[in-house]
Order: sequence, then structure tokens, then C-alpha cells
Amino acid sequence: MKYAQQLVRDLLWSVNSPSLLQSTCGHRCHSKTWVLLEQDIEVAHLVNFMGKKEIHSLGKYFERLISYWLHHLRQVEVLRESFTIREQKRTVGEIDFIFIDEHYRMTHWEIAVKFYLFSLETHDLGSHYLGPNAVDTLDRKVERLFEHQLPRSENFFPDVELREVFVKGRIFYPTLPQVELKNHVSLSSSHLSGLWLRHAQLGLLENDMDWGHQDVRYLVLTKPHWLAEITASTTTDGLMSFCEFTDSMDQHFSGSQRCPLVVQLNLDGERYVEARRLFVVPDRWPLMA
Repeated sequence: MKYAQQLVRDLLWSVNSPSLLQSTCGHRCHSKTWVLLEQDIEVAHLVNFMGKKEIHSLGKYFERLISYWLHHLRQVEVLRESFTIREQKRTVGEIDFIFIDEHYRMTHWEIAVKFYLFSLETHDLGSHYLGPNAVDTLDRKVERLFEHQLPRSENFFPDVELREVFVKGRIFYPTLPQVELKNHVSLSSSHLSGLWLRHAQLGLLENDMDWGHQDVRYLVLTKPHWLAEITASTTTDGLMSFCEFTDSMDQHFSGSQRCPLVVQLNLDGERYVEARRLFVVPDRWPLMA
């Protein structure tokens, strides 16, 4: 598979990266720090497992990676996976994972990978933390996880001892203006972060050496490979200078309102390493129409 090493990096990120959420107000977030080592992963086996399903959805890709980890690395007994809940012949929800953990506890996990942009204004969406599509919000997701998804196992699996959410992701903060921020009560203090800026703001950065230096390159990420930090050789396809990057964004926004996720890479010896991760959003975001 073309993206074998990307799969390995994404699996390591899915397990080892810090939780996006913290346990608050009686809510249970999985807080144990797991350390998965690259040498523990059999690359060919992982590639074969992931290749059995063609996945473009970021959420489904993350679920598949966690499934691999539970089945083949932690080797816990998975009792149910993507368990569909029906009421009166109507699908009303799904339970992500029911498994017996290493302490012989029946455990229910709801998992998610989420990316939100902090906005000083809520734009009547009920949250300062908005999805790139300006529909999903952090507050809405937290409520759904803890008030709807986790309690589903109480009726169907009453023997469950531990109900937890396992959520990874990033919060993206505005590049301009710089603001002092107080974290959302549900966010882990160690959550990963990035930046966001409007299309029109790119021009303001042209003479900033942090953005326009000759050794800086940009790469637009494609789903589902939005997870792990990026390293690239000097010959990697898609690498752009700052001018090439801004030209590509002009072309993109001439016909799309989708928010590209971009990594800024700095030259380190004979390779480029990720320095920042940013969303570029339309000038009227989150008013997408």
C-alpha cells in the first residue's frame, strides 16, 4: 500500500496523542496514557487490515485504527463493535466498542476524532468552538457523547462496569488577531492545537519570515490522513513555496468554500518537518453561503 508508513504514523498518533477532552462534572474520559511503540507494529499486517475496507471518512478511518489497536495490539476481547441499535425497526444509534479490558472489566467506549476552530464570536451556533463546516460544535459533540451515546449501553449491556469516551483531535486558534484564551471546561489542558486564518489574511504574511522564508514549504493534507505530524523529503509531491501556496489557495477558493487543512514544514537537514498546522477558511467563514 502506498501509504504504509502513513498508516503506522496515524496509528501511533491515534493511541499516543493526548486526549482532546478531560473528565469533568462526573463525565468519564479515558485518561490513561498509552505508549505504543513503532517496533510493536507489524506493518504488513496493519496494511492488510486497513486495506480490507476503502475508507475516506476521517471518523471511520480513526475507528478502524482503534479497532486494530484493540484487537491486535492490546489483544482485548472485543464483544461488540459498531453495534447498531434499533427501535421499532428504526436505527436510532450505534455503540462503538464493548470489550473486556486488561482488568477483566466490561468496558464501553465511544470514540471520536474532532477538529474545531476557536471563534471569538459564536455566530448563533451556541459555541465558540466550531467545526470547519460551521455545523458541528464542541459543545454539541460533548453533550451528545455524554448524554446520548454513552448511556445507550445501560439498557443493552447492563453488565458494563466502565463507560468512557476516547476522543482525540486538535483545536485551531486564530492567527490574527492574537488573543488570550481560556480553555473550554471540557478541553484537556494538554490538547493539541493549530492555527486558522482567513484566505484574505494570507497576503498579510508574505513578508513575515516565519511564513515566507525560502526554506519553508506548505502541503495540503487529504483525508483521511489528517492525524499524524508530517515529515517529507525534498522531493515529496505537493510541496509548495509560500507564493505557490497562496496561488493554490486563490485557485481553491475561486470555486469552493471547503476549508483546506495545511501543514507548514521547515527544512531540517535533508528533510522537511512539520512546524505548524493550519486551516485556511473562506473570508466570510463561518457564514459559508
